[in-house]
Amino acid sequence: MSMFKKVIYCLLCICLICSLSSTALADEPMDTRTLAMVNKPGVVLVQTLWTADITWYEYSLDSSFEQDLLYIIEEMVLSGTIPNTEEAMYSAMVQLMAENMIYYAFPTGNAQTETASTATVGTGFIVTPDGYMLTNAHVVQTNEEELYLQFAMTALEEYAVAGANEFDAEMRRLGYAMSQEEWDGIAAAFYNILAQGMEIDNLRTTYTCYMGNVTPGSDVSAKGILLDLRKIGEPIPGKDVAVLKLDKTNLPTVKIGNDTALRTGDKVYAMGYPAVATLTEALNVAQAIQEPTLTQGIISAKKEMAGGWSILQTDAAIHGGNSGGPLFNEFGEVVGINTFGMIDSDSGGMVAGMNFAIPISVAMQFLNEINVTPSESQFTAKLKEAKALFDKEEYNEALNILRVLNETNPGYPVVADLLAQCSEKADTQQVVARVPDPNATPADIEEKDADSATSKNGQLTNQVPRLIIYVVGGVAVLLAILVIVLLATRRTRNAPTYISGSPNQMPQQVSPQTPQQPMSQQPYQQPSQQVPEQHDVDQQGVSKFCSQCGASLKPGAKFCDSCGAKLH
Repeated sequence: MSMFKKVIYCLLCICLICSLSSTALADEPMDTRTLAMVNKPGVVLVQTLWTADITWYEYSLDSSFEQDLLYIIEEMVLSGTIPNTEEAMYSAMVQLMAENMIYYAFPTGNAQTETASTATVGTGFIVTPDGYMLTNAHVVQTNEEELYLQFAMTALEEYAVAGANEFDAEMRRLGYAMSQEEWDGIAAAFYNILAQGMEIDNLRTTYTCYMGNVTPGSDVSAKGILLDLRKIGEPIPGKDVAVLKLDKTNLPTVKIGNDTALRTGDKVYAMGYPAVATLTEALNVAQAIQEPTLTQGIISAKKEMAGGWSILQTDAAIHGGNSGGPLFNEFGEVVGINTFGMIDSDSGGMVAGMNFAIPISVAMQFLNEINVTPSESQFTAKLKEAKALFDKEEYNEALNILRVLNETNPGYPVVADLLAQCSEKADTQQVVARVPDPNATPADIEEKDADSATSKNGQLTNQVPRLIIYVVGGVAVLLAILVIVLLATRRTRNAPTYISGSPNQMPQQVSPQTPQQPMSQQPYQQPSQQVPEQHDVDQQGVSKFCSQCGASLKPGAKFCDSCGAKLH
């Protein structure tokens, strides 16, 4: 293998090691507490409010309604359909009235107009620091028929309830007590009559989010922040995705993941604001909207929608209000949008463990169409850094970050909570460090100080991200290899070559690039002292050869002609 190939091979090996190291760092799952803490600020409650001027007409019942009821009940008794008892006849009458009242109602000509509003709530999550967020389309849009019904239920509830209560009181005077189911049927009949001729004018739609930073005890409605609708899909069975925009900067964000890597059995976490755990009268609503609910489950399957795209099935608990919220993988990345659950056709309740989320790759199509690229905000990056320092018990460093976050983005409960914990831990850590050991000797104190210095150095080192350490280490190894290779090459080129000569001659180095020089031109070198042999001297005992360089001497010479050494 040539030297160039060896260098390239070493480079590839080092790059591979660094790449594997960085991959391992990125693939570390989050613990559940960290996942919840760093993502809660970026998950918001979304409210869609419709306001309109409602005109409705007073109605009266045709006098023939009572006669027809009596006729039908009589026929039912005679045919044996119902028993011939007052209770059975009253029960049949209530049911017939609830089912047929709308057909005998007519407007009196009197009309009333008032401003009414109706709303739906769901969940959204912020994906860019400047406020782009994702939710479900059905959270911000509903069809006209459902909207009219919602207005009727909201604006006319008082009148419908009053009518049902009045009817219930009349039945009690007759000696019959209606069941709750019968009361609901009569109330629904009044709703339908009032809504039949209702007119809606000047319809206005507003989108509001609650950032989770509402002060406990304050007016919840006063803390809403208005949103703009930027893009919307179609409710299920369509691609039920909507993109909203919040006009702020450095907002908390969540990280977008890759749903294509999901497999059945992978852990997932659903986060959102289910109505049963957020807007229930038994709870403090102002506090409840500060913290979304987190539930855990797995990917149960990937199902195919009628439109030819896939949807994620999960057993993570999802209820009304969770719609539009994020579904996280175990690395804290959003892989889906919680959208709907299955309803039992018999009971009308949700089927446990049968919930579905739209893959985040589908939502990314909507973002790409309006040129929005998800990115992490400085707020979220700093919050993650503070949490990592807290976990490493570097409380003072974490405090510095959290105090700045609390000043620049005040009111987030997770920041305030972590700040309080960190402050308490830091105080405890300082007190423990200051308390001396009464039994400690001077040697123990010196050893403790040394250990403390070592610990601080270790903590300082741990503050450097491990990825940087791997890269720096890889570069150092690369430089070492290059130095070794270059030295080896140089030694090979400059290796000495020896030639034969007189026993008293020094070895002569021959360079491959330069011709061999005569011995007389070599620089002077100090050899070891030689003792001349007997045949090297003349009859007078004078040496024939120079004791310094071994060159032949002229008879009677006092200096060597070759090296200039003085002769003895």
